[in-house]
Amino acid sequence: MSKILFIIIVFFFVACASKPQLYPNQKLKTVGKEAAKKDIDQCIADADQYLKSSKGKNITKGAGAGAAIGGAMGAVGGLFTGNVGGGLLRGGAIGAAGGGAAGALSPDQVKHRFVNQCLADKGYQVLGWD
Repeated sequence: MSKILFIIIVFFFVACASKPQLYPNQKLKTVGKEAAKKDIDQCIADADQYLKSSKGKNITKGAGAGAAIGGAMGAVGGLFTGNVGGGLLRGGAIGAAGGGAAGALSPDQVKHRFVNQCLADKGYQVLGWD
């Protein structure tokens, strides 16, 4: 179980490290990479502030759906082993963890669009996200 938690945490931090990649247009050439990095960080902070409840809702929704599906699968597995209750508990716990992680790791397209628009308003062109 601790290995699963470690993997979830690693993926969570990798997903959070995603940054927009800018096209080297006149704006980027004029202000330089350091100023552009500050503008990117500010747009990301603005997006986080504006959309702060979105990620929490996704995690909760994913965990609930994962628990329901995992619990059902665990109960079916428990029918074959003779331990329906234990299967239900294990399946629900694993499903909740997986569903919560999936909700947290799924790309937040609204945030990306927010940041892309913020940077466009400043004169940058976003090529994509890494």
